[in-house]
Amino acid sequence: MKSVRFLRRVPAYALMVASAGCAGLVSHGGVTPATAPGTAARQAASQKLYLTDVKSNTVAIYGYPKGGLVGKLTGLGKPRSECADAAGDVWVADVEALQIDEYKPGRTRPAISLSTQGTPSGCSVSPVDGNIAIAGGPNGIVLSIFHRSLRKHWRDAKVFTDKTMVTGYFCGYDVQGNLFVDGVGSDGSFALAELPRGGKALVDIAVSQTIKVPGQVQWDGANVAIGDAGVVPSVVYQFSISGSTAKKAGTTTLAGSKSVRQFWIDGNTIVGPDYGADVGVWAYPAGGSPTKKFSVPGYGATVSAAQ
Repeated sequence: MKSVRFLRRVPAYALMVASAGCAGLVSHGGVTPATAPGTAARQAASQKLYLTDVKSNTVAIYGYPKGGLVGKLTGLGKPRSECADAAGDVWVADVEALQIDEYKPGRTRPAISLSTQGTPSGCSVSPVDGNIAIAGGPNGIVLSIFHRSLRKHWRDAKVFTDKTMVTGYFCGYDVQGNLFVDGVGSDGSFALAELPRGGKALVDIAVSQTIKVPGQVQWDGANVAIGDAGVVPSVVYQFSISGSTAKKAGTTTLAGSKSVRQFWIDGNTIVGPDYGADVGVWAYPAGGSPTKKFSVPGYGATVSAAQ
């Protein structure tokens, strides 16, 4: 198999240390330290929150959950969606550079940059084998998956198309390594598909709940959470997947939001950037009014558990 084509562009990254305090943070009460889906409780002080800033095209890094700006990733094209793995590595999808960049904990230069098939949308890291999945792509490609070889080298991505989905938006692995991707069909209607662990083709899943604009897909520890960014306020639905059917198990309303696209669930909290406005933190799955707000005109969010 061919080796992955890496971009030669290496942008300049700078760590910008903020002064003490909660710069850019508006507090509306406390947030209980979260337990990440499928893992033991983390030490809250060791976590970092990565937030895409769509106006400056940077990624702001905050202490989490208390807040306080600790750094920024700069020199990017147009960073949008983000995801993290169990080791605390953070992946940032750059829709201008057509690549996805991996950042090791505490580093401001990417460890590696993988060229993507067209514009990368959402991303997710497999908890089973560390593969990185990217939603979106050209010419009917809705999903791409980068695999590592036995020597830990990244291979060219394997791409997937779907008979009913023409554009992939976001994707997410569950704890068993099954992968879910949402998007739209040729008529613009919502579509959901699953790539079972070890599977070779996507399987379409029927969803009875109407979703206007596909949002983030993430395993929350019990169900597959899928956002609707096309309603006001934004909503996150929980689905129980059985075979080719998704049954709604719950609803989380993100009060005060207008268009939350790529959220991040961290145990009993959910971080939701309201596109181009600010970033809210809500109780999960209760929802309701935000408990905190970050003054970042966001798009994507992820929490790194690395110390």
